[in-house]
Amino acid sequence: HFSFLLNAAKLYATVYCIPFTEEDLSADTLLNILSEVKIQEFRPSNKVVQTDETARKPDHVPVSSEDERNAVFQLEKAISSSEATTSDLQMAVLSFEKDDDRNGHIDFITAASNLRAKMYSIEPADRLKTKRIAGRIIPAIATSTAAVTGLVALEMIKVAGDYPFEAYKNCFFNLAIPIIVFTEASEVRKTEIRNGISFTIWDRWIIHGKEEFTLLDFINAVKEKYGIEPTMVVQGVKMLYVPVMPGHAKRLKLTMHKLVKPSTEKKYVDLTVSFAPDTDGDEDLPGPPVRYYFSHDTD
Repeated sequence: HFSFLLNAAKLYATVYCIPFTEEDLSADTLLNILSEVKIQEFRPSNKVVQTDETARKPDHVPVSSEDERNAVFQLEKAISSSEATTSDLQMAVLSFEKDDDRNGHIDFITAASNLRAKMYSIEPADRLKTKRIAGRIIPAIATSTAAVTGLVALEMIKVAGDYPFEAYKNCFFNLAIPIIVFTEASEVRKTEIRNGISFTIWDRWIIHGKEEFTLLDFINAVKEKYGIEPTMVVQGVKMLYVPVMPGHAKRLKLTMHKLVKPSTEKKYVDLTVSFAPDTDGDEDLPGPPVRYYFSHDTD
């Protein structure tokens, strides 16, 4: 409980940009504060959990409690008054970092998860186990890690030295047996589009645009640079241009900025393109991902 309160307070203070010292988070300071806190007696809720999905739900919306209304009123009053300055209303985004023991992230997760585990009679986990789970750390024996590191370093030397393809090797090993087997690397699979144009899983086509670059300009740029004209352009799950869709022909005159709606700091977007088949009725031909830069001065 103490660890939960300590680290929750630390995280909240960091989010709301409230400065604190080590003395503020000391056991003596927190115990003095907690000794003055009056906790209301727990009273089980009389609310009945409705498990019948066919049961009619009540039409009325429950009114928020008096405490909630007072909290909202006090917040509105503080914001509208001259007492609240811009610096007082600053907030910071917390990014999970498992390797910094001073930020309280792992300590908070450990305390919170163990409190929940205790409620359901689940065996608690210590800090190291929590760190491994939350950080998605894959356990590995040091000798195996050292062997993999050495083998990767050898292949990197071949890349840096521009060695021929035949010099590269795959390796399968088991130090417990022990056995080490080297095999020749196979060439990457190529996907044929048409007219000798192909791509691999490692390929990415690059198109540089500008502020007034339209969707039609993008399609023409791909055709001019790579020799094939896209017939469909997709951004994630969003269809930017599909010829058979009603109204999509009008999108050809829209700028890429308007279609993609990038954030101010975003310099590029990865798009999925496909190409018309040789025969009507066949499926569209796939293509590599196309990275579109919103200006010429970015790479």
